[in-house]
Amino acid sequence: MKKLFLLFAFALTAVSGFAQKGTIELGARLNYSFDKPHAGIGVVGRYQIDRHFRPELTANFYPAEDGVRSWDLNANLHYIFDITDRFKLYPLGGVGLVNVHADLVTVDVDDLRSGFNLGGGLQFNITRDLRLTAESYYQFVSDVDRAVLNVGLVYAF
Repeated sequence: MKKLFLLFAFALTAVSGFAQKGTIELGARLNYSFDKPHAGIGVVGRYQIDRHFRPELTANFYPAEDGVRSWDLNANLHYIFDITDRFKLYPLGGVGLVNVHADLVTVDVDDLRSGFNLGGGLQFNITRDLRLTAESYYQFVSDVDRAVLNVGLVYAF
């Protein structure tokens, strides 16, 4: 667990260390998880290192559904393929923390687990600074593996 927190701290330092040269992107997203709770919201922060590499940090919250609620924090890396000037594809991989809290009649569970993410996404540049994104990824986390779809709107500064 300590190693994962150090990795998050390193990722934050790396992103802020490059902030003078590249583009910083901030945005919001709507999530759908294939396990309960299904619907969620999130925020995303990215840094475009060069034409191809883009680390991102995300925080997602899934409100209670049938007594189960969840949140996750992720540090992912994208490798961008320029299909056209406005359309991009990217695979993603990274690490994450997932918390699941269940208030059930017979048991109360509050569990924090670490794992890794693997997936991909699409980006459509609406304008020079405004981007529409769609992603699908799988969170490989012991006992709480799940697939997630999301759509987001990101602004580049």
